[in-house]
Amino acid sequence: MDYAAQLLRVAGSLALVLAVFLAVIYGLKRSGRFVRKTQAQPSMEVLSKHSFGPRHHLVLVRIEGRQNVLVGISPQNMSILPTAADPSSAQDAPMKVENL
Repeated sequence: MDYAAQLLRVAGSLALVLAVFLAVIYGLKRSGRFVRKTQAQPSMEVLSKHSFGPRHHLVLVRIEGRQNVLVGISPQNMSILPTAADPSSAQDAPMKVENL
């Protein structure tokens, strides 16, 4: 009888501690103090998106406000695609295409 009473007392204490812990976590989330602060400028920004079908897309992403990356997205994977030079820095001369 003594063992059962002690076990019940320990289980009750554990349940009480867990209930108080969960109540504190819930209260912090509701008050907004537990939410992570976001940066003033996001580290990634979607500049444009072009769909080639219901599940195939090309997305132009700016990373940390400096670098633009073209990403191809399909149901199987995501790939960083090579891009041509920035049009604003390209020369005005047309490219020559040679027959092979």
